[in-house]
Amino acid sequence: MNSFFPFIFVAMSFFFLFIGIKVVLSKKPLFIPSRYFFVFMVLAFSPVLINSFTMFSKEMSGSIKIMFYISPLIIISILVFQWFLMKGYMAIGISDDSFRQALHFSLTKNNLPFEEQLSTITLTSIDANLQVAIQSWVGTGQIKFKKSGDPKILSEIVTGINQYYSENDIKPNNITAVFYIVTGILMLALAAVTFNMIN
Repeated sequence: MNSFFPFIFVAMSFFFLFIGIKVVLSKKPLFIPSRYFFVFMVLAFSPVLINSFTMFSKEMSGSIKIMFYISPLIIISILVFQWFLMKGYMAIGISDDSFRQALHFSLTKNNLPFEEQLSTITLTSIDANLQVAIQSWVGTGQIKFKKSGDPKILSEIVTGINQYYSENDIKPNNITAVFYIVTGILMLALAAVTFNMIN
């Protein structure tokens, strides 16, 4: 079963490298469905889950066995919680000003009148609230409906945002992208070390 771990690290490294390299080379921000990051979380926790399940068949004292039963339950509960949190789209490589300009452009392009209040944008024509969170210093953000909304409309909004960035020469914030590239390379090295240890 341990032979599976290097492949998990490789998959995780490709996830980081794809995002980082795409932002740096395209010189444009990248918008990814948040649920893709949930898949990454599942991969990240899978070694712990696999180890816990393989320990069930071994002889252990009562308290230790209880710990190995509780551990996967905690991880599964975290994953379920994150599934409900990770809605909408994650943005990599954005700045506060450019993202708001791109969002306003997209809403106007899609004929969606809006009222803006701090981190919430009310789409008055469809009675829906967009929640926007931006960490401008690292160049990341998230956009999603505050409550259940039409995913098709959100997809059209993101398409309009991408159009704005394509039509305007706006330099992305590469801090997170470079961090992802470095992390991806380190994970590839970890995968190679793990593979050598089990062979």
